[in-house]
Amino acid sequence: MKIALFGGSFDPPHIGHMMACYYVLSTMDIDEVWIVPSYRHPFEKESLDYNLRVKMCELSVSLLKDKVRVMRLEEELGARGEQPVYTIDLLKYVKERFPDNRFYFVIGSDILLETEHWKDFDKIEHYAKLIILIRRGVDTAEDYKSVLPDISSSIIRDNIGKNIPINGLVTKEVLGFIEENNLYR
Repeated sequence: MKIALFGGSFDPPHIGHMMACYYVLSTMDIDEVWIVPSYRHPFEKESLDYNLRVKMCELSVSLLKDKVRVMRLEEELGARGEQPVYTIDLLKYVKERFPDNRFYFVIGSDILLETEHWKDFDKIEHYAKLIILIRRGVDTAEDYKSVLPDISSSIIRDNIGKNIPINGLVTKEVLGFIEENNLYR
C-alpha cells in the first residue's frame, strides 16, 4: 500500500488539513492518508492535550473515513521516553512496523523555511518521498497554483480568543467539539 503520512500539531485540525488530504488522495497514486498528531513536539510548542487533538482529528476525517485514518504513532514512540518525537524517528518506526507499505510524507511549503531546525531533514527521503503542498503567501510566484487555503491553527486559536467566529475554518464536528468543551478560551 502507498501511505501518505501527514504529521502536525493539529491544534486544532482545520479545513485546510482536510483539503490537503483530499488533494493528495485525488491527484496522486496514494491509497491512504494517515494523520499523525504530534505527541511531544520537537520545538516544544505548547499544545492542547494530545487526546483532545486526536479526537478532533477523528471528527475532522469523518467524511474521508475510508481513505484517511488518524494514527497514534507518535504516542507509541513518545511513550518510550521523555525525548521529543522527531520526524526522522517516526519514519524509521513506520518503515520497521509496516515493512510492506511504501511511505510518503506530506508537508506544506511553509515548512521548507524551517528545515534547518529539523533533525536529519536531509535523510527523510531515504524513508519516505516528500509531497510538498504549496501554501499561499509562502512563495508568491507559486500562489497561482496554491493548493492550501491561508488557514492556520494559530489563527483559529486567536479568533476563538477574540470571540471571532471560526465557522468555515474547521469542520462542523470540530466546531461543535470546541464549543462543547470550551477549548482555546
